[in-house]
Amino acid sequence: MPIQTTRLKKKDCECLVDKISNRIHSYGARKFSYAGRLTLVKHVLNTLHSYWASVFVLPKGVILRIEAICRNFLWDGSADYRRSPLVAWDTICRPKQEGGLGLKNQELWNIDMVGRLVDWVATNKESLWVNWVNANYLKGREWQEYTPTSNSSWVWRRICRVKQRLAVGICKGYGGCNPRHRFLGWLIAHNSLHTNSRLMRFGMDVDGQCVLCGLAEETQQHLFFACAYSRRVLQAVMDCTGLKLPEDDILHWCVHNSGLKIQRGVKVALVMSTLYQVWQQRNKCRVQRGYDEASCLAQWISEDMRKRIRERDKSRMTTHELDWLGNLKFT
Repeated sequence: MPIQTTRLKKKDCECLVDKISNRIHSYGARKFSYAGRLTLVKHVLNTLHSYWASVFVLPKGVILRIEAICRNFLWDGSADYRRSPLVAWDTICRPKQEGGLGLKNQELWNIDMVGRLVDWVATNKESLWVNWVNANYLKGREWQEYTPTSNSSWVWRRICRVKQRLAVGICKGYGGCNPRHRFLGWLIAHNSLHTNSRLMRFGMDVDGQCVLCGLAEETQQHLFFACAYSRRVLQAVMDCTGLKLPEDDILHWCVHNSGLKIQRGVKVALVMSTLYQVWQQRNKCRVQRGYDEASCLAQWISEDMRKRIRERDKSRMTTHELDWLGNLKFT
């Protein structure tokens, strides 16, 4: 692995690409079925660069080369291009429930691996690297608000870029979002959920109206932030906790609102949990033509947050943070 602070280039990763190619050559003339080659791609070839991917945001050209090697081996048993693929690589990388084979999308997986470093800084993980980052870069500043300077190292700037890309999805803070809630938040941030409005644009024969209120077109913005049912759920959650719900721009309020780090963390966890439950109720309503009362959902969300707070180590919290938690209704 190269040790440098300058930009990582394709030639710096040649040894990594050669390592993957050589592994294929080591299989020799042995004949594997498609299923056998798929297993080797999934559990061997796709893991040889794991350590690199957890440290660097690899150049796009390197990622494309690795994917090409895996694709060629899957369809022809070699590292070189000899046969046209039977199925597009993007389709193969989809989850099995969506018709793919469950292989990793290397670019997204690389972002996810580097995202762990972002998460370590956000949660102040006990490690020498995090201590070094706090001493040399953050210097007491809040991680969510931090922007790297132009003279920062290339590696550090790329890590900060990943932080911005995943800001809504992985912002855990004190409360600690459930992974499923974080992932849904990530999908919402990328406007990728299959709402009725989106399905209609795909040419599907569906009613475009919101299934929860029936008063407007079911877009993401309406479903989560304007629908009467969603607003009732959000308001009920705020009533259970003693927090004040803003009139608009809820995501900005929970992520960028000034105050203690613990405040932002709890707000993020509550809002992401609420959005997740609204989406679940929307899906339930499409099938069963009914949904749970807003007050019932709010009680469940509050109880889940109460348990998460009790599980945290309060010995590392400041007096102000403990006082703020003590003022919440559900604690």
